[in-house]
Amino acid sequence: MICDSIADTVGRTPLVRLRHLTAGNGSEILVKLEGHNPGGSVKDRAALSMITRAERDGRLKPGGTIIESTSGNLGKALALIGAARGYQVILVTDPKAAGSFLNYVTALGAEVHVVRKPDELGYQLPRLVKVKELLEKHPDAFWPDQYNNPDNPRIHAEQTAYELLDEVPDLDVLIVAVGTGGHISGLSATLKRELPRITTVGVDVVGSAAFGFPYQPWEMRGLGIAFPPGNLHAHLVDKVHPVTDPEGFATTRLLARAEGLLLGESSGAAVFGALHYASLHPNSRIVAVAPDTGVNYLGESFEDDWLDERGILVQMKERDLFTVEGLLAAARDPEYATVLLAHTPEARELRKSA
Repeated sequence: MICDSIADTVGRTPLVRLRHLTAGNGSEILVKLEGHNPGGSVKDRAALSMITRAERDGRLKPGGTIIESTSGNLGKALALIGAARGYQVILVTDPKAAGSFLNYVTALGAEVHVVRKPDELGYQLPRLVKVKELLEKHPDAFWPDQYNNPDNPRIHAEQTAYELLDEVPDLDVLIVAVGTGGHISGLSATLKRELPRITTVGVDVVGSAAFGFPYQPWEMRGLGIAFPPGNLHAHLVDKVHPVTDPEGFATTRLLARAEGLLLGESSGAAVFGALHYASLHPNSRIVAVAPDTGVNYLGESFEDDWLDERGILVQMKERDLFTVEGLLAAARDPEYATVLLAHTPEARELRKSA
């Protein structure tokens, strides 16, 4: 296939069935590998959608500038598509960003600003303050605003969900790590319309405030947020499973060693959530979305020293999370229980019977 632009290669990512990380009860976990997008993540879809819509309505003009706050993957996607389409890309990030991200986006010509002073909720709000400062200097620039831009979830409702239905028309459960809320909201909107009995589970890192839980710092990247994002449509999510840093990192590492899947940290969290759900629901067909590739994190979360510096390695040892057997046992009895959201029919029935 010959494409006119790298942007034309976005989408049609593969699904892989887990063979070794399984609950052993007839349930099936399929992992959708969004790291096969050209920029290495699911954010290629959102970036392409937001840029294309802005071009069509005149918010982004030829040779213009794109400014955005990012912890990594959206920045890579914007830098990639910006280079292909002739835009200047200015990104605002923070010290948690992977070193590979900085090298990637600067290689593509992006300008990077690193915010080094967090507030009481971390770096996300200070990053947005910096974005607004830059927009004052570049008043004609386009700000994608990934947290609130409806073109973020729209692409998943209109494209990603139908890819999934073509491949797995009879899935029972969708499990997605939550960041901006874009891909879980878009996917769930379409899948719930086409498959009304499907269950959507949002996997979030412990400490994230996306669903209104108390904020506390965390180490995993690619999921979690300090505030409820506008693109998270909670009425489309049935359950939330909070995953700890040790659970997520351990699953990421074992996906590589036991399945040959080199995936990112949020992918590990999503699969841990899938393993927990599978342990409680025999014979279910589960799709977990793996947002990015583990190539982003080589030298960091795959290294014992990096985890040890953050106090995570000792917690993994205490819970025996280095073997498949130990991880599966932890998934059956996770540190945090799945939370049933109040708007669901199941929750209403429980309130009636209480």
